[in-house]
Parts: sequence; C-alpha cells; structure tokens
Amino acid sequence: MYKREITPPPDAPVKDGKAQFGTFSGPFKNFDIRGLKHPFGSLPIPQFLTNFRVRGMVRFLFCSEENIGEIELFMGGFFGFMETTLWNRRTKKRIAYRRMLAPRSIRMPHNLFKSIIACRSHSRFVRINMRLYKKVIHADFDFLGSDIRPPCEARLAMNLDGPGTAEIATVVPYEIKRRCKASYKVTAPLHGRMTTFYDDYNLSEQTSVGFFEITEAYLSLRTKLSMLNGFGMLDGKVVSFSLSNSTSRDDYRYNENVLFVDGKAYPLPPVKITRPYGVEGQWIIQDTESMIDLVFTPVSDSPRKLSIVILRTDYHTVYGTFEGVLLTGDNKKIVLKDYPGIGKKILLRI
Repeated sequence: MYKREITPPPDAPVKDGKAQFGTFSGPFKNFDIRGLKHPFGSLPIPQFLTNFRVRGMVRFLFCSEENIGEIELFMGGFFGFMETTLWNRRTKKRIAYRRMLAPRSIRMPHNLFKSIIACRSHSRFVRINMRLYKKVIHADFDFLGSDIRPPCEARLAMNLDGPGTAEIATVVPYEIKRRCKASYKVTAPLHGRMTTFYDDYNLSEQTSVGFFEITEAYLSLRTKLSMLNGFGMLDGKVVSFSLSNSTSRDDYRYNENVLFVDGKAYPLPPVKITRPYGVEGQWIIQDTESMIDLVFTPVSDSPRKLSIVILRTDYHTVYGTFEGVLLTGDNKKIVLKDYPGIGKKILLRI
C-alpha cells in the first residue's frame, strides 16, 4: 500500500535558494518560491530574470446540488487571465466569463493567512479572500449580462472550521530538481448564495463542498498539464480528491495527488491520465499501486484558445462525473458513481 510521509510545513517552500521538497500538513507562512538558485542551469542568469519564469494559479471550485463551477486566476510574467465557469447540474447549461489581464494587474498572494486577490472591470468582478487565521476562504463574483451571457453573482464561503475540512501542501521538483512547484490545497463545507438568470438559491454546508488550490511553479516555455478534481458529499461526508500528471522524475516520492475523506488527507501515488477518445471522450485514470481506478466522463467542455505572437494557450475546462474506486492509505475503499468533478487539459506556450 502506497504511503507518503506528511510532515509539518516549513516557513516557505524555498529556503536559502533551495527547494524544501516534501508533503506537508498545512500551509506555508510565506507562499513564495522566488529566489531559487540556478533553476535553469549553472549559467549566471540574474535572479530577477529567473523569477520572471515563476507562474502562479489560484483556483476556487464549488459544488452544490444545483451548480458546479470554478473560479481561476492565472498570473504569468507578461499576461494573466481570469475565467469563471459554472454549470447547472440538472440542465447541463454552461456559463463562462473570461477576461485577459494586463501585466502585473494582479499579483500572487504570499500570505495565505490574510490575503486578497481580485480582478475588477466595469462588467467583471472576482475576488478571493484568504483568511486562514479566521478559518475561512471567501469568493465573490459579479458579472453583468450581455447579448450572449446572462448576469450572474455569488457570495461563497468555505468554512475551514466545519466537519470534513482537510488540507495539504506540497513542494515537488518540476522536471528537474533545480526547479520546483509548490501548492496548497484545502477542501471544506461551503455555504453562500448564488444568483443567475436561471435561478436564485442558497448553498447549504450539509450539501455543498468547496475546494481551494494555489500553485506556483517555474514553468517551462512549453507546458502541458492534465488535472482532475472530484469533490462533493458522499454518505454525508466531505470526499474530495486532486489528481494530475507528474512533473517530477521521482514522482513516486514527490507528487501532488491526494484524497480527502471526512477531514483526513491521504497521499496518493502517481497516476497516468489517458484520453483515448479525445477531450470529450472518457478519461482513464489509473496507477501502479491498484489504489486508483477511475473513469471521468465529460458532460460539458468549456474550451479556450488564444494565439498572440509567441503566446499560445489551449485550455479545456470540463465538467463531468467519476465512476470507479479509490483506496485510502489505510485500505478503506471509496466507491464513486456519478460523482461530480472538473477536469482540465492545458497547453501553454509563453
């Protein structure tokens, strides 16, 4: 049975220019990977230039009986973007709001215990308020309607003091040990209110779940990522998981995969994600430890493509359902059927 040691977190993912690789029980006091020594070889490249290759992403995912969706904010060196997508789980209707962001218009938060990241314009407003010292993460958005999109607004809050809350942080090598990727993930019951053109309702902590993730990495010029998140209530308990393709050659020892069950975090082994029938066909997720055997069936794809000079993005944010089995580190079987989740297939050339 696969196990990965979970230790208390260091103050920061990088100390004295070296990455603090490992899996940790909570957030870093200073979530900042800048300052890594020689991340791109032994050439005397100034640190401010290597820091420019650090990319950051913040995601707030939410799932209730009515809707499932995601707020994503991506920060690159000379561009960024915001995307908020939500689906009605009964009608399968999708609404997506997007906005390209100017360089340095938003910055990655480094103090997760008290930080705000926001994107504002005349017709688009998104804010994620991280207040871990008060055991809460808030997310707000307000989008004006247009000819092709209805108005939509929400006020959501993850209760990190609620039953079923679980968290984990990781620092893993990114392709080589000179570069790293750091992340913090937490799942918790969710409450709030959401209003769309189609409905207006309250979210209850008894039936709604949130998943928050923040990531920083020294990304390559060309990056390919596949990520999957399942989250919801199973037999009255919060059950969430996060799976992605490996970025480390030593992925058995260092990876980000995790299963959260009723307030406990179980590290998972590396997985292989295949799409034999394309993005809109079934995704197959398996490992070599017989702990993960899942099929992700897409319901609705929200694609985005952009090509400007040297910048190219090919994004797919997919709402779907999981079927299959997961095993915890203590050999407990989690059987999933028609379980909600979101998958992402990402190609970046920046």
